[in-house]
Amino acid sequence: MNLTKKVFVKKVILFALVLIAASEISAAMSDYTFSCWQNGWRKNANDQSADLFAIETSQYGFVLDMDDFSNVQFGLLNNTVSYEQALEHKAEKLKKIPSARFLIEIDVDGVKYRAKTCQAGLDKGVKRLSNARMWESGRYVQHYDFLGLDLRSLKGEKLDCDATLDLVAWPDSLTFNLRVTPASDLKNASMRLGLKSRSGNWSQTEKVQGLWKKDDSRSVTLTCNIPSVSNDTSAKITVNSNDGQNLPVTFDKSKNCYVASVKELKRKWKKGYTDIRDYDEFKITVNGSGKKEAIPFLLDMRPPANITGLCPMLCDEDGRPTGVPVQLSKNWHYKAMGSYLMAYTMLPAEKNATYILRIAYGFYGELPSASHAQLSLVGYGKDGVSGNNGRWDQLAIGCWGETICFDMDMSCVDIAITDIRMLMARNGLRGRKWKWTDAGWGGDWLNIKDDNQKKYFMNGIKTAYLSHGPCLTDVKHEGYYGMNKEIDFKARIQTLRTDDYSRSFQKFSYEFTQDVSAEKIWLFKLGRTHRHTTPKLVYGNIDGLIKQHDVPDDLKDNQIFLKNTKLTGPGPWWVALTGAKKSSGKDWGTGYKALIVRGYKIVAGGNTYTNPTIRGPVFKSSPNNIDIELLPPDGVTDFKKGDSIELDLELITLHRTADDYYGPNEAYRKHLTGNPNSWKTSHREAEGNDLKVSVTGGKVLNNYPVAIQADSPEVTVMIKGGVGAVPISFEGLKSASGYNLYQLVNGKRIKLDQSVHGNDFWQTDYDALADSYKITYNVPLDDLKESKWILTRN
Repeated sequence: MNLTKKVFVKKVILFALVLIAASEISAAMSDYTFSCWQNGWRKNANDQSADLFAIETSQYGFVLDMDDFSNVQFGLLNNTVSYEQALEHKAEKLKKIPSARFLIEIDVDGVKYRAKTCQAGLDKGVKRLSNARMWESGRYVQHYDFLGLDLRSLKGEKLDCDATLDLVAWPDSLTFNLRVTPASDLKNASMRLGLKSRSGNWSQTEKVQGLWKKDDSRSVTLTCNIPSVSNDTSAKITVNSNDGQNLPVTFDKSKNCYVASVKELKRKWKKGYTDIRDYDEFKITVNGSGKKEAIPFLLDMRPPANITGLCPMLCDEDGRPTGVPVQLSKNWHYKAMGSYLMAYTMLPAEKNATYILRIAYGFYGELPSASHAQLSLVGYGKDGVSGNNGRWDQLAIGCWGETICFDMDMSCVDIAITDIRMLMARNGLRGRKWKWTDAGWGGDWLNIKDDNQKKYFMNGIKTAYLSHGPCLTDVKHEGYYGMNKEIDFKARIQTLRTDDYSRSFQKFSYEFTQDVSAEKIWLFKLGRTHRHTTPKLVYGNIDGLIKQHDVPDDLKDNQIFLKNTKLTGPGPWWVALTGAKKSSGKDWGTGYKALIVRGYKIVAGGNTYTNPTIRGPVFKSSPNNIDIELLPPDGVTDFKKGDSIELDLELITLHRTADDYYGPNEAYRKHLTGNPNSWKTSHREAEGNDLKVSVTGGKVLNNYPVAIQADSPEVTVMIKGGVGAVPISFEGLKSASGYNLYQLVNGKRIKLDQSVHGNDFWQTDYDALADSYKITYNVPLDDLKESKWILTRN
């Protein structure tokens, strides 16, 4: 066979293997899960709606009323839409599933005690749902527990015990675990769980042999497998650590999946708060079953090398990302377990295969890694027990603390944005590196008040973790505002892999389903920060500075420092608290926040408004601390049914001086050296990343972050402008690998290669709806007025 034929045959074989892999990945990717509180977690005192906990998967729906466990809803959904598409119908499908009977029973010497409710159903007040705890929640698994089951006989007598219902939902199964610890000795006892529905009947009884002694904890597990899906598999899984250590893989019936437990992993490299540039890697070998299936799998790691920033990804045996998602759920608050990572995935198991489960921490390739995690708050609080157990999303660039957090259920506080921090910041030239930082706590999304509702709280929120990182995260939320669902909302949150300063991209869409007053409102807010000083409030547009205000020392709490001000001229617009810093005295790197408004469109009363309005109230004085509020235009006093709000925002945190920045980005350092504590730093981002993008061989989907729909084997992208490591995503690709990105420099193609450990500088995501892939890079655009990039397939 001549060389040409050999190359052709090799390409055909490679293409066939890619098709087989794509088929298996499609099976792993088509399933999903959601959880939500249909009427919201935090409510106004006059909101008497039921506390309905809901699970929705690609296969079924389940609804549990905290006040009445005996009456539930359960039924098949047979969702044919993708994970992302399933957001669009919000929780509406769950309203149509049929009623079912749910049984939690303990029999003691012939007396039956049944659970009708739990502590979350008995408690009152704004944090009544704190005893319904979220442990893990993401694409593949929902794991909650419900404390304080109230078990009573037909006569109303209460069984004195500590009882908890634990729930684990996969796309094709629902597992209940009943754990009971009696307060006194019990005779002739048994525990029973049961679910009776139109879609199937399941029950499980566990008899206690002999005397059930006081303080002896027992459990019973019931797994409801969806009838159309068989969970039996002949596939086998083995897992080995970096150094070849074999890790035991067992089937955990309480979680209904295969689990590889990693405890106190020994590493040859430094861990903790330092510049971690290595990865934890686990070799996963699957002996295929011959059936088109995916195996539920969990890597349970305690502790990770650093818990505040990490991103798991499933790669092929050469370290190339496969596009198979890995759910990122974690906790560092619960002392009984310590810091842990729960990395869930669905392993394609039709064919024999070898995967590398890679966990990036500080860096991915040459740049700090991006991550967006679901962080459990179980264990958080002064006593480690009380409150705050709803959905909390934590974003990080690197692994040196959070960069921004979102309290999505508002289980901890009554605003959406909480911690806002810096990237690679220190307290002056001699300050400590690789440590926690601060840029001023707090902020909020849409906020409306009226005579009937103290605050329009979010409810029915479904969250889709489309990508946890490491190059560009992507998480979407959809739900409602208001107890009567007066506002339909969508939000998209992203952050990026970069080495200069933190950025979070926040896009919002609000549509009014009823008339709503706009007398007391903000569209977006930064602030409510304690122990923080803001010496300046500055704003401008793409052309530069509009006005700079020096903040005086004689302000009072809640005073309006800057009255409603329309930002004139062309966008993007920006507003910054230039020179702000923490005043707590901690040896942390501190800096300031700036908000870039890349898009602002208000449709109200038949009029369209595209220039933003801002306001600057005083949160606290001594020292003076100014908030930033984004508002509707003056004159808009209400929103009518059908009116809408569209916002495209970028929140950045900036260093005050070059000495406060220890990162490697020389273009940014040079700018800070010449422009300390300057409005020019905010304007640099607003103007510099107002990118002008054109493409050959595809079409532009978004200008920043750059998103391209690839329509041909070779795609050429021309970019004018750019600051930092700009994300560029190519969608609609036929395979997960086999692509290269080149920069055209003086007519010569220069291959982009930011790898350190091999194949570790791009991200791959699979689109189940289109049966295609998306590959994301971070391209260095500092000091480039114009650049050309070419994506080719090998």
